Amino acid sequence: MTTTSKNPLRIADIAVPGPFAGPLSYRIEPGQTPVPGSRCKVPLRSRQVVGVVTGVRPAQPGDSDTLKSIDDVLDDAPLLSPDVLQLAQWVSRYYLYDAYPAYMLAFPSALRSGETAELNDEPQLELTVSGEHLDPDKLKGRRQREALALLQSLTKAGQVCTPALLRRQDVERTHWKGLIDKRLLRQRPAQLFPASPTGTLRQQALALNPDQTAALATLPVEGFAVQLLEGVTGSGKTEVYLQAMQRALERGKRVLVLVPEIGLTPQTLARFQQRFQDRLVALHSGMTDKQRNNAWLRAQAGEASIILGTRSAILTPIPDLGLIVVDEEHDASYKQQDTLRYHARDLAIYRARLLNIPVMLGSATPSLESLHNAQQGRYQHQQLQQRAQGQTRARLETIDMRKQRQEHGVSERLLHRVRQHLEGGNQVLLFLNRRGYAPSWFCRQCGWMSDCPFCDARLTYHRGRHQMLCHHCGHQERPHQQCPECGSTDLTPLGAGTERAEEALAAWFPDTPIIRFDRDSVANARDLEQQLNRAQADGPAILVGTQMLAKGHHFERVTLVGIIDMDAGLFSADFRARERMGQLLVQVSGRSGRGDLAGEVVLQTFHPDHPFFTPLLEQDYPAFATQLLAERQRSGLPPFGYLACLRSDSAYPQRAEQLLKEMAGRLLAEPGIRVFGPLPALLSRRAGKHRFTLLVQSDQRSRLHTALQPLVADYPRQQRHVSWHLDIDPIDLM
Repeated sequence: MTTTSKNPLRIADIAVPGPFAGPLSYRIEPGQTPVPGSRCKVPLRSRQVVGVVTGVRPAQPGDSDTLKSIDDVLDDAPLLSPDVLQLAQWVSRYYLYDAYPAYMLAFPSALRSGETAELNDEPQLELTVSGEHLDPDKLKGRRQREALALLQSLTKAGQVCTPALLRRQDVERTHWKGLIDKRLLRQRPAQLFPASPTGTLRQQALALNPDQTAALATLPVEGFAVQLLEGVTGSGKTEVYLQAMQRALERGKRVLVLVPEIGLTPQTLARFQQRFQDRLVALHSGMTDKQRNNAWLRAQAGEASIILGTRSAILTPIPDLGLIVVDEEHDASYKQQDTLRYHARDLAIYRARLLNIPVMLGSATPSLESLHNAQQGRYQHQQLQQRAQGQTRARLETIDMRKQRQEHGVSERLLHRVRQHLEGGNQVLLFLNRRGYAPSWFCRQCGWMSDCPFCDARLTYHRGRHQMLCHHCGHQERPHQQCPECGSTDLTPLGAGTERAEEALAAWFPDTPIIRFDRDSVANARDLEQQLNRAQADGPAILVGTQMLAKGHHFERVTLVGIIDMDAGLFSADFRARERMGQLLVQVSGRSGRGDLAGEVVLQTFHPDHPFFTPLLEQDYPAFATQLLAERQRSGLPPFGYLACLRSDSAYPQRAEQLLKEMAGRLLAEPGIRVFGPLPALLSRRAGKHRFTLLVQSDQRSRLHTALQPLVADYPRQQRHVSWHLDIDPIDLM
């Protein structure tokens, strides 16, 4: 490609949709000014697409003379910061995935589709010079006088005024519209106002105990470091976060806080707002596209000082970022389970390294990977051994279900304990990690059970809507009234889920509120807030639900936690199942005794003598983790080895299996690579597709990537009658 000294030809490297490992090159026409991190519209084959500029350079001799030109530059300034561009590049390389999705992860959906990067919000109301200085008492209408006085006070306080803010102050549109007619007030489109963080407090920080003080003191103010903050439930990890955040904000630095699920966002948001005057925005999937777009733009422009979000928020561009906090770092929700399978915790660490800033990983039950990194000296390891307010830990005991009468899965002994705690005016939390009414629909005559026609799974009966539902593919059907095997009409629900437990508890305790927490009763953040508010009401109550109850909630009046069934994890084929089960047991147990009264935890099990439970019943999670780490080391499994999972699916099982056999043959020729399979997946058929798994293991991460890269290049992910995907560092083998 030729250039002239007078008008040198310039090239933009742009990430576009398609099976491309890197960006494609496009000509920059005179007058166009794309910059790295901005978006462009470009031609791709026969269509026009939105792409992300990753670099701009002079034309090189090797560039083709037939390069297509950029159609339109959408942004005058970069939307993605240099660290986010580098992070997206790393995500594509590390997870061996197309480049474009990695960059698009950083944007809200509106910007991905090419919409203008402008706030789509209510107009802002601004007093004119006359409006600022006019005495409100000179106006005739009472409501206009009140509106003007309020606007003047808000303006003096430096607060941006919107119609919504006025409505919250009982000032309606008709009240301030007259001020516009009098030229005392004007409207202008919503704008962004970058502001420097201050760390100014609304509420004074709490006094730290010695463990908390040590944790805060050892976290560097600046410079890259990873601190693993391990603290028993209720030990005050959040207070350490808050004071570390204050320290960063006072230095003019912004803070990114990740939480695993939407359910934790409202209460964390409220706590941060109570503590800090600095502006805070939230980013999570429970927001509308408009809300998420506006929050993202405020974070990107530097209008917000604290950004609170779930998994995908890790790629949000944030100017002057000075601290990243990953709460509940062990939680599986941080791992994306489809398309680009990234882990937000690992991205947080890599981003902190790029920016040379500290990152805090907090958990009462750290992942084995994080504990191993701490043992190897890669992470600082700080432990909070006691609950922050000096409460004693809940007492744990088991109930041997082989020796107990039970009804709807609840033993007589547990029922007696529930009654005792309720009579004391306290709350009880019952944990059952199965939603629905019953996990099976059963024929008493021949033993037939209702299966999903598209998955190798039972259909769960949901009594509220009188439907059988597959929790894997979403298939729904009415319950059979007659057995398709023997013709009997003696069919019944078998087993207990949260819906059935709620019904039984309401019959046993008719005067006690039963508050259910599962995906059926809590469909969104508003439902969750309503249920949490019910739980905070005075008087005894029973909270029953799935693991939604286990994550970070503070139920001050819960004095008994009953774990109805947790035996399934003891015998799972997934090597991570026992780690997850132990973490869940500790997290659920931690909901008891967080207030002034002592708590207790009762675990129902058919295997009370299983060695798995011994360290957990002694409330010794470190010993439990050490036991699992020793097992992993003997087998070379993570964190002592590196693992990838290749999965194929097809309507034709032989095609899915054959594809992985071909891949296995190629992988076995690579040095230092071990291959297991292909084998049917733990859920061998899902949504009508047969699924196979191939595990690839190596003692060296680099060897694993070197072996897998040719497969990614040579095998299209979508083929005729079969598709496949790659999961680097898998956490779920289903």
